[in-house]
Amino acid sequence: MVDILHRVAIKVPREAVYRAITEPGGLSSWWTSEVEAEAREGTISVFRFEAGQVQMRMRVKSLTPGRRVHWLVEEPSPPEWKGTEVTWDLSENDGGTSVFFGHRGWMSTEQSFPFINYSWGYYLLSLVKYLEEGKGFPHDKPSR
Repeated sequence: MVDILHRVAIKVPREAVYRAITEPGGLSSWWTSEVEAEAREGTISVFRFEAGQVQMRMRVKSLTPGRRVHWLVEEPSPPEWKGTEVTWDLSENDGGTSVFFGHRGWMSTEQSFPFINYSWGYYLLSLVKYLEEGKGFPHDKPSR
């Protein structure tokens, strides 16, 4: 199995980063504008792209406020996402936050893997811009 791994530094406290990756208002400000999410273990978060043609359903496996978020991909489009896990590990870094991101458990580096690796890098930069400057660049093609 293969993992996508990224590390970024963000000049805001861990609690702000945690809210941005667990609350709908935060997620829709940097990843995709179409989000259904609740910061509660066991719930299903839904993320839509391409006018709803691409949809990710992720179970919130565990939450450690201000420190860690762990999702399990249950119903993806594209299908090679199924069973992969997304992790966010947050640590303090010079008054800001170091984010160690993982999208783990890929069966292959073929198909969408290179594009998804690139896309996570892009959206992590969007997360940084959102938290440091107030405006990210989320995917913004509503299906309604």
